[in-house]
Amino acid sequence: MYAEYKRDVSHNYLILREDEKVNTASYQVRMLTGNVIPSILKCRIQGLDGNLLFYYNITSRQSLASFYEQRKFHSKDLHMLFGGFIRVMEEMAEFLMNTDQLLLCPEYIFLDIEKREVKFCCLPDYHHPIQEQFRELTEYLLPRLDHEDPLAVSMGYGVYRKAMETGFQLEHIKEAIYQNREATGKNDNKESAQKQEQKLTGNYLDGADNFGEEIQKKTDVSQLLKTDMEDKTSKRKDKKKEESVSHKSANEWTAALLCVSTAAVMIILLILRYLGYLPGIPAEAIFGGAIILLALAAFLSWTAEKKKQKKQMSAEWRQKVQRELADTKESDDKKKRAERNSENLYEADISQRKMSEWGEEKYKMSEWTGETGANRLENSQNVYRETVQQNENYETEKTENYGETVVLSAGQTEGPASLVSREPGELATIYLDRDLMVIGKMENAADAVISLPTVSRIHAKIRKVDEEYYLSDLNSRNGTSVNGRLLKTGEEYKLQDEDQVEFAQARYIFLK
Repeated sequence: MYAEYKRDVSHNYLILREDEKVNTASYQVRMLTGNVIPSILKCRIQGLDGNLLFYYNITSRQSLASFYEQRKFHSKDLHMLFGGFIRVMEEMAEFLMNTDQLLLCPEYIFLDIEKREVKFCCLPDYHHPIQEQFRELTEYLLPRLDHEDPLAVSMGYGVYRKAMETGFQLEHIKEAIYQNREATGKNDNKESAQKQEQKLTGNYLDGADNFGEEIQKKTDVSQLLKTDMEDKTSKRKDKKKEESVSHKSANEWTAALLCVSTAAVMIILLILRYLGYLPGIPAEAIFGGAIILLALAAFLSWTAEKKKQKKQMSAEWRQKVQRELADTKESDDKKKRAERNSENLYEADISQRKMSEWGEEKYKMSEWTGETGANRLENSQNVYRETVQQNENYETEKTENYGETVVLSAGQTEGPASLVSREPGELATIYLDRDLMVIGKMENAADAVISLPTVSRIHAKIRKVDEEYYLSDLNSRNGTSVNGRLLKTGEEYKLQDEDQVEFAQARYIFLK
């Protein structure tokens, strides 16, 4: 069997070709091309050089092998996959089609993650026993199960045992799946009840305590953070304005110098011709040479300006990434300090309450034992000293647990490779801090989210291998391009520093 991928303006296709000659008048071919079977990819036939090619539309869908390349199968994922297998088997039985013509290879099973749908390929005149294919599929799933999910392990191995039995029956697979589904539902109900109970308890405890000073402190800290960020932003804008003004003035002086020098050369040549030192050179040639010289100087100035602008933009992109990393680290440190201060306020309030409670108990004990006023004063002072000493010991232990201070390097903050928006402020920077980064607009499936309508739910992926980054398109509708060239389906492009990457209308610069 031959397989390839093809892309046109807005669609992606999987193209399959059988080695043997296919009878287009057969029942299987007519049912596949003339009907819409919900769980089977829509197919069309096209002849090329005497061969029949089957085109399957896979736009905005990802193969099982690609999507779970570095993901684990949870119980919900297994429900989706096995449930899709049961549906396609029932639909093919309804249309009286041969189930051995299904392709259960992970590369030819396609997912719609948003709708949680599974689509299969059916290739006429392809004959491979469905039980053997399903057993190979379950063997593919076993090492990729999430072993921290007991329901996924139970379902995966349970279905595998059913697939190994002789006399493959769909009812046995249904039984193994739906038993685990009931257990999953019960478990989800228990977890939701526990979460609701914890939420109610937490709300009750939060309502019971009122720390006005703590809230005020947090508000003050957030205001300080906000004003600090605004000051930094205004300083950066002022700096950029100053740099642009100085850059414009330098360009103006360069242009003026070129004009003056050209005019001076032309005047000198005219004077020499008038004095008779250049009798054979006409005035028109002098004027033409001056114009050519001026045009050449303007062209060289333009190219130098373009190079300078490119270097400046590259420096600005890199500085933007460094600033964002530094601001993120600084804001995290300030949040930690704010949380630490709020914890200290909470502990001080608790210790103050305990001190007052202990003082009242001591006072009641003194009244009960008949102590004098001087003894009560001395006892209350002792209680205060004990409380202060306990707080000091606690703070000493807490400070010792922080460990030694780590010395920061004097260089710039280093971070991972990144994709920076070509239009400043339009799109958030994407930091490639994982071995596999999926890019799209679907939040629960993509690692980096681009909220643009032209970007597909799962648009592209970037793999990191030996400190190199490889970009590939994931059957997106509007495609992924690098330096103006559209990537083919299944193609992996090795990204170079300052490559221009476009995910539909989202334009980025790759900085290594």
